[in-house]
Amino acid sequence: MSSSIPADDQAILSAFESHLASAGFTRVRAAQHLETAEAFLGYLRNVGVAVAAATPEHLSRYLRTRLQGYRRRHRRSPHDTRSWRQREGAGIRRLLAHVQGRWPPEAVAANETESAVNFVLKDYERALRDERVLASATIVHRLDTARRFLRHVSGRDLTAALGQLSVTSIDQYIKRWATTGMARSTCRALCINLRSLLRFLRATSRMPHDLAPSVITPSSYRYEGLPSTISAEQIRAILAAARKDRSDTGIRDYAVLQLLTTYGLRAGEICQLRLDDIDWRGERLWIRHAKTGGRTCLPLLPQVGEALLSYLRQVRPACPDREVFIRMHAPRRAFLARTAIYSLLRRHLAGVGIRLNGKRGPHIFRHARAASLLMTGVPLKTVGDLLGHRSAAATAVYLKIDDSRLREVALSLPVPEVSP
Repeated sequence: MSSSIPADDQAILSAFESHLASAGFTRVRAAQHLETAEAFLGYLRNVGVAVAAATPEHLSRYLRTRLQGYRRRHRRSPHDTRSWRQREGAGIRRLLAHVQGRWPPEAVAANETESAVNFVLKDYERALRDERVLASATIVHRLDTARRFLRHVSGRDLTAALGQLSVTSIDQYIKRWATTGMARSTCRALCINLRSLLRFLRATSRMPHDLAPSVITPSSYRYEGLPSTISAEQIRAILAAARKDRSDTGIRDYAVLQLLTTYGLRAGEICQLRLDDIDWRGERLWIRHAKTGGRTCLPLLPQVGEALLSYLRQVRPACPDREVFIRMHAPRRAFLARTAIYSLLRRHLAGVGIRLNGKRGPHIFRHARAASLLMTGVPLKTVGDLLGHRSAAATAVYLKIDDSRLREVALSLPVPEVSP
């Protein structure tokens, strides 16, 4: 670190270096990030901006300056300018996230109407989270619908627009989306989300009338679609291939696949699984259900316990996070999104040459597990408890699957204990 750097910037870079080390970055990658961070801090000093006040526009201007320098030195542009910007800005974005707490920062409203929309959305989010106690994924979907709808109707004055909102204008909005090729199930979800928003707007006196009952959702028919599933032979092929891979990633993936195939867990339940949820002495596994808010206690079956133990002893990186499954590459942290499980599964399906029709996510194992148990005579209520369902209707959908091959994937039933 150069002695010409001001003391404040030296302190920032020193803390950033410690942060990179704790996040598991290699010395080479950490040195690259520190070099780009130091250059960016120098740029901020020249323009008179503190790092805590840096914005995406400052980063964009800096990268444009760097790109101009690259072109002067090499007399050409990078082969892939977008990738070049990504590489050049990676360390700077990590620095800004470390200093400011989040990056990019929350967008600033461009005008009064956007400010009004953002205020309503924050109020709505609090109601969904604290009063309705909805799952995080549900809140995200409802906020997305609310944001698009409020921006559509707001015009120049959101308060006046909500006061003049009518059944006709809502119908026109729904029709506009429904005619874009939207699936009936998606249109139904849109209507349900709109009804929720309209009830909130009326409850908070932002609308003079309750228009929620006027939103008619498309009809849906119970058990109209066949759940996607996977055969016993395909499951065995995936597990066998994963077991042979003794790399760090392979050992981790095998543990994830054992949880998917043995218990039929959701992707979110695997991401949320914590070290404290494994009771090794009692041979039990506690599962948090994001949809219901409850927990299910399952017996820790030998094949699952062995896979988890191999991963925890041999592979799991040192990390302050208490989640079981951690990224194998820096930054070392828990899986932040369910997409990590989807990516893992796609890789293993492709590895054994399996091509499935319809959905190809983790739920295919959940469907196979449920169907195999139901077809071997396990009571519907017991299967529902295993899967964390609130009602028997949610489990009964799997009764439609009539494939005798699924009997072969039936395992010894882990009888669950359910707690609210």
